[in-house]
Amino acid sequence: MKIFLILGMVVLGIFQSSAQEKFTSFFEPEIEINYNVTPTYSHSFGIENRNVFYEDSHLGYGVKQIDVSHFSEFKLKENQAIGLGIQYRFENTFDGNEENELRFMQQFEWENVKLSYTIKSRLRSEQRLYASTTKYRLRYELGLAFPLTTTTYLKTETETLFELANIQKPELEQRISAIYGFTIYTETDLEIGAQYRLADYTQDLGQQLFIVIGIAIDLNRFHF
Repeated sequence: MKIFLILGMVVLGIFQSSAQEKFTSFFEPEIEINYNVTPTYSHSFGIENRNVFYEDSHLGYGVKQIDVSHFSEFKLKENQAIGLGIQYRFENTFDGNEENELRFMQQFEWENVKLSYTIKSRLRSEQRLYASTTKYRLRYELGLAFPLTTTTYLKTETETLFELANIQKPELEQRISAIYGFTIYTETDLEIGAQYRLADYTQDLGQQLFIVIGIAIDLNRFHF
C-alpha cells in the first residue's frame, strides 16, 4: 500500500505546483496481449484509451482518443532485438478539430540484466501520417526495472522525443514514468503508475500528467 500512498502524494504535489493554464491530466487504461511465435519472434496486440480529467484549471471528464496497435519483435541476441509496429489512432470521432493518425514504428532495444535489476534502452523512429501532413519522430528511452517480491516489481523510465514536420518547428519532449506492477494471475500482470511529460519545452511548454493502468496478458504462460 505504500506505493499507492507515494503515488498519491506525487500527483497531489504536481497539481498544487501546476496552477498555470497549460497543464493537463489524463487517465489512460490499456490492455496488451503478448505471444511468442518462435524462440526468436514474438508479437503483441494492444488497445489504449486516453481520457481527459483536468484541463485549463478545470476538472471534468471526456474521451480524447482510442489507439489500436500491433508490434512484432525479432531477437538478434539474447539481450538485443529489433521491432516493427503499426498503430491507428481514432481521435476525430471524439473531437472534430483533430485528425485520425496512422503510425509506423521501427525500434532497436537492448538490455543489461543484473542479479537484482534490469537496465533497458530503446531507440525508436516513427512516421505519423495524418490527412494534412506527416510527422517524423525519434525517441530514446532508458528504463530500470527491479523486483520487490516474487510477484511485484517497480519500473522507472525516462524518454526523450524529437519531432519534425513541415507545419511546425522542431519539437522536443521529455517523459518520466514510475510504474508499480504485480502478478494477479499466472499469465496476467497489472501495472499502475504515473507519467509526467514536458511537451515542446523549448518553445511552448505544456505540462501533462498521465495516470496509467495496464493489463498485460502473456499467452505463453497459459497451461492448456
